[in-house]
Amino acid sequence: MYVDRLGADIELRTSFARSPFGTVHGRDWPVHRTATGDWSERHFQLSVENTWEENARTVAAAVEDAVGTTGARLVVLVGDARERHSVRAALPAHLPALVAETEHGGRAAGSDTARLDEWIAQERRAYSRRHAADTLERFIAAKARDGGRTDAADGVPALVEAAREHRIDTLLLRPDGPDTHREVWAGPKPEQLALRRTDARSLGEPEPFTVRADDALLRSATLTGADAVVVGGAAAPYDRAPEEDLEADNRSGAEPTSAEPVGGLGGLLRWPTDGEHPLAEPGT
Repeated sequence: MYVDRLGADIELRTSFARSPFGTVHGRDWPVHRTATGDWSERHFQLSVENTWEENARTVAAAVEDAVGTTGARLVVLVGDARERHSVRAALPAHLPALVAETEHGGRAAGSDTARLDEWIAQERRAYSRRHAADTLERFIAAKARDGGRTDAADGVPALVEAAREHRIDTLLLRPDGPDTHREVWAGPKPEQLALRRTDARSLGEPEPFTVRADDALLRSATLTGADAVVVGGAAAPYDRAPEEDLEADNRSGAEPTSAEPVGGLGGLLRWPTDGEHPLAEPGT
């Protein structure tokens, strides 16, 4: 988000493209302070300050709306330090996205976009690594819980069952895991997954087809609104892309740790394996 005293330009970036996402227009008067010490001028300068703060709140509201609409996980504020800080201070505490600031680039024409692009790429890679580490930590904690409650699953049979019930909240994948290439049977619907052809037919698909387990589970997770996170066994610096991490792991022959999903596939569940659906009536 490119911010200044008048508003902001919002840009949406993904791994593959970028596109304008809208413009925020704040109040355009008064926005320039004067240098005199006259009482009326001091009053005018206070009005300018109020305009800046009001515009910062307007931009912050637009950030919240954009995050809610796009599901963005990282918000980058670009512009002068005062405007960036004012917008950040006005953001709601519950905003789910991580907010970062940079002095590179700006809203004005001719700003240094090359350095900005490089900084954003590094920040996105850093976020991806932190997110993967946090997700794996949650997965480990979920598997370690006592009392029979199972909020995580790994292995193809358990994940196929969870996918059929739309229970996968976050899918964990290690691309070089031994089970990722295992074949399962599938149909066009996200819940039409099975280990055997006859089971797939019983799910309503007369002509099921075979597909790799990782592809099938990823497609099912995407269609049911689940997250998907790539995890790896070897540590890597935050400024390296996930695909570079995987290449490095493969070259080094890194083995999965015991904490990683069995076979390279795991999932955090929306409700536990041995629990009731959160929307089900008691006793049903």
